[in-house]
Amino acid sequence: MKPLVNFEELTPAIRFAEDLKPVLYQPDQLRENFPAYYMYRDCSLSEEDARRIAELGLRYDYTVIPPARIGEEFIKTYGHYHPIHREISYPELYQVIEGRAVFLLQKRGEREDELLDFIAVEVKEGEMLLVPPDYGHVMVNPSDERLVTSNWVCRSFQSLYEPYARLRGAGYYLTAGGWVENRNYRKLPEVREGRSAASELFDVDGEMYHLIEKPELLGVLTNPEKHRGVFERALDID
Repeated sequence: MKPLVNFEELTPAIRFAEDLKPVLYQPDQLRENFPAYYMYRDCSLSEEDARRIAELGLRYDYTVIPPARIGEEFIKTYGHYHPIHREISYPELYQVIEGRAVFLLQKRGEREDELLDFIAVEVKEGEMLLVPPDYGHVMVNPSDERLVTSNWVCRSFQSLYEPYARLRGAGYYLTAGGWVENRNYRKLPEVREGRSAASELFDVDGEMYHLIEKPELLGVLTNPEKHRGVFERALDID
């Protein structure tokens, strides 16, 4: 697939490798600073689409992660949680446009350093993933190719990065040698492998930007409490 937008015409926010130091497995292995990934926020193909997306309370973004490693760890996003909305937190809908991604999903207990669940989901080009409510997430590029993703998200909240910074990343690090436990967590479940079923649920042909033509499906992102059954069907866990 190719992204619908031309990134050369847009101005990204850039997260540099130095910015990732608080969440890296081997921060001492960072030898030089470089752009770790690029974030293109609030994208649309026309002014009419931009108004429509805003009226729906949504935002459409792209993230571009070139291949890299810092020490043994594959390059990744910083990681964040979403704020609570009417008893459950907001979800987020992703699609891989180029390359492949591994999403690290984790659910906290009463303490932020105690995890109740940790799920790793590989998502390939063209596939979608619905990050369920109450799960934080990190996106990893484990390949030697550029990773490009798009995402739909509710536009009325700010991502919560601080819990990941306080604990130096997610519960596990994904490295060339496999999974490594983050010892800053006092309670870690085993890694569960998951498969995304979101592509079947949302049934979109091509890039999921076209879901603006099916706004009833995107209501899951702004009013998650009304769509609990969708989240139960969005992931298959081994």
